[in-house]
Amino acid sequence: MKFWMAAAPLLLGSLFTNSAMACSTAAWSHVENPEVTLFARPESRCTGGCGLRIKLNGTQPAYVEDDTPGNLAEDVTAYYAKFHLDTTWLNMNDGQKITVFMTSASGAAPAFGLEVVQIAGKKYARIFAHRDDGSQVAANSAASELSDGWHTIELMWNAASAAGANDGSLSLALDDVDGVLNLSSLDNDTHAILTSQLGVIAGNDANVTGNLHIDAFTSQRTASTATPEACIAYGQLFSDIPTWHNFYSWIQSIGYASIASGCTATNYCADNNVTRAQMAVFLERGMNGGDYQPPAGTGAQFDDVPSSHWAVSWVEKFASDGITTGCGGSNFCPESNVDRTQMAVFLLRAEHGAAYTPPAATGTMFNDVSASTPNAAWIEQLASEGITGGCGDGNYCPTASVTRGQMAVFVQRAFDLPLRN
Repeated sequence: MKFWMAAAPLLLGSLFTNSAMACSTAAWSHVENPEVTLFARPESRCTGGCGLRIKLNGTQPAYVEDDTPGNLAEDVTAYYAKFHLDTTWLNMNDGQKITVFMTSASGAAPAFGLEVVQIAGKKYARIFAHRDDGSQVAANSAASELSDGWHTIELMWNAASAAGANDGSLSLALDDVDGVLNLSSLDNDTHAILTSQLGVIAGNDANVTGNLHIDAFTSQRTASTATPEACIAYGQLFSDIPTWHNFYSWIQSIGYASIASGCTATNYCADNNVTRAQMAVFLERGMNGGDYQPPAGTGAQFDDVPSSHWAVSWVEKFASDGITTGCGGSNFCPESNVDRTQMAVFLLRAEHGAAYTPPAATGTMFNDVSASTPNAAWIEQLASEGITGGCGDGNYCPTASVTRGQMAVFVQRAFDLPLRN
């Protein structure tokens, strides 16, 4: 990003709360793995319109980088960074870690950074800094625990004032509590910040899976005196879905992700069946984000979906993505209900790509799904991924229609959306 100014202290900028950069990473100087494992999406936001969601893929890095400090006329020897972090959707085991923030310096090693580590079943923030000789010092404590949900991270780093002074420092403020972690007496006088990276960066454990959510990055040369911006408070979205509703959290999830807008201005209609046209909207938004708009439809692809149909653009994009070829005879059957077998095929193709083929069915997973049941392999794979547990009593109910309430669960699980209570 190019928001640094030559005179200090001045704000670098806030990536995802700036409306001019809504749902885009274009303002960063470098983006590693854009639209592969790294996404700017509404469902990942803490504040504003969008946040950053990173889907972990082995040791593959995925991050955004700002190179502006290194382009300044003078060395950046005092550096402050703030961002919001949600590790709820990271799946970690004890001893595993990922690096979520790191700065490069004029020295040989990174100046400092932040890791997420798991110890005794809990996640913690760990800060680390490098000395001039390349050695590292790190710290975490019980006070740096990252419980599920959003946390505000503030990091303040200073280079030592002179050779031999050994007065460099790094501190972490967590959720507006100063000095949760501190590193002091650092011999790092030769370091000056060149770049900062935010995401999943380097030296990560390949066995950590799931998603990391980050939002509202700010960087400047002196610590902020303002209280960190609060995260969004998630209230009830639909008047017909109270907090005690069976599907409340899942409907809240896809509602706040802008994947479903309800059946009226105020209601969601959880018991209504999902039509094939509605399914196209659900899954295209799940794949591309709640802000996605497909190319304008032509009305020429299916005989029963003319250019005047409300979902023509969604239906034609659904077909061009290879998720469906229609219902036969050059038709799409937009108003037909989707059954649970069709849903399994649609959802897994949307999740894994049109060329995906699931493993062969065993016929032993559900009482009413034998190995010869149509699309049994898709049904069993959907269950293997934890997206469905069936319809009860060991059955899947392959010919039953999918309701909008059930669809909220399927979409949330398939696309790893944050649950909203």
